[in-house]
Amino acid sequence: MKKTSLFIALLLTVSAMAFAQENKNVWMPHGYQGFLEMNSGFQVANGGNYTTGVSTTHGFYFNGHTYVGVGMGLDFCDIEGNSSSDLIVPFFANVNYLFLNDKNISPVVKMSLGSYVGSYHGTYGDLGFGVRFGSRRDFAVTVMVTGTFYSNLKEEQYHYDDVSGVYSTIENYKNISTVSLRFGIEW
Repeated sequence: MKKTSLFIALLLTVSAMAFAQENKNVWMPHGYQGFLEMNSGFQVANGGNYTTGVSTTHGFYFNGHTYVGVGMGLDFCDIEGNSSSDLIVPFFANVNYLFLNDKNISPVVKMSLGSYVGSYHGTYGDLGFGVRFGSRRDFAVTVMVTGTFYSNLKEEQYHYDDVSGVYSTIENYKNISTVSLRFGIEW
C-alpha cells in the first residue's frame, strides 16, 4: 500500500509540473492565508481501520512559496479496533512549500508537527504531497496524499482473574500511522 501511495503522490506531482501553464493573471499567495481541510483514510498497521478528520490552519506566506502557520484538527479514529470512534485533537505548527507560485497548477508539500489531546494524548506528525489549483483571486483548492503519525497512544485492556475474582487494568502504549486523501481550500 505504501508503494501505491507513493506512486499516486509522484503521479500528482509530475502531472502538475507537466500541465502547469504560466498565467500572469493567477493570484500569487502572500500575507495571511487560512486553510480548511478534510481527510479520509485508513490506519496502516492497526487492521486498516478507517480514519476521518477536519483541520484548520492559519498563518502567512513569506515569499510566495513558503507558508508557516499554526492549526488544530478533529480526527476520528478506531484506535482499539472495536469499531468505535475515538476523538483526537491535534494542535500543530505547519509549513507548506508551493513550488510554482505563478502557475494555476502547482505541486505542494506540507509538514505539520505538534501534539494531540482528547481521548488520548501524545506527539503528532503529518507529511503530505499534492497539487494546488490556484485561481485569479485569493482562493485555491488542494488535493494531497498524506501520512500521519500519532505516538504514545495509551490502550487500556481490562482483565478479570477467575481464581482471585479481581479485575485488573493493563496499559499498553502504541504508535499509529495513517495514510489519507486530503482535500482543502485556501483563502
